[in-house]
Amino acid sequence: MDFTGPEPADLADVQSLNIAFLEYLRATPDGQLLQALPASLRPAVVALTDRQVQRLAAVPFLLLSLRETDHLYWARLFDDRPTRDLFASAPVVVDELGRIAAAALGFLWQLSRRNPYSTRLVCAGSLDWCEQLAGCTLMRLLQRAVDHRDLIEPRCPGSADFWHRLLGAGLSSEPEVRRAAHLCAMQTVLTSRELMSGVRLRAAACRSAVPTMSVGEKPIRQKDEQT
Repeated sequence: MDFTGPEPADLADVQSLNIAFLEYLRATPDGQLLQALPASLRPAVVALTDRQVQRLAAVPFLLLSLRETDHLYWARLFDDRPTRDLFASAPVVVDELGRIAAAALGFLWQLSRRNPYSTRLVCAGSLDWCEQLAGCTLMRLLQRAVDHRDLIEPRCPGSADFWHRLLGAGLSSEPEVRRAAHLCAMQTVLTSRELMSGVRLRAAACRSAVPTMSVGEKPIRQKDEQT
């Protein structure tokens, strides 16, 4: 296995997916995904400013989960025969969440083929899951997933400490404070389940010089707001 960490381009894709996911959560205060988070933290997500979205999205892992650790769910998905043709004459209605899911699947699929170790770092999927994902063609993967409306979940939705850290120090205006909170949250993601060779993965993650992206590297649509 290639043990090279994510490249800057990979983290740029992670950040763009995180931005889309956070903006979706912010725009759907009554949505099922936001309701999966601890009730005390939901108002903080809805109240995120554009600058705070950019800061939080810079974590070196996906804030959305494709249920990578749910072996039974993915066993069914990998075994399911596609029930729809993506190019059928009757169009498939894909909403914003569906577009995010398709983009995330495509990103993790190509990353698993190129560098499964990086895939495990950004989403904590098992090696077996990465290999199964890489073994699918992208078209067949998307065909299987189009009917699975429950594919996306927030990362670690039941952990109030995890999200409290992200919505607290993870939004700090101090880059070092923010980076420390992001890396601490990453450790939570990697230790949230027992992975095969997990100790090695976590130790390697600690040693990895993960490149980060500053807020200034991406334009902010609205004027800077006070945090």
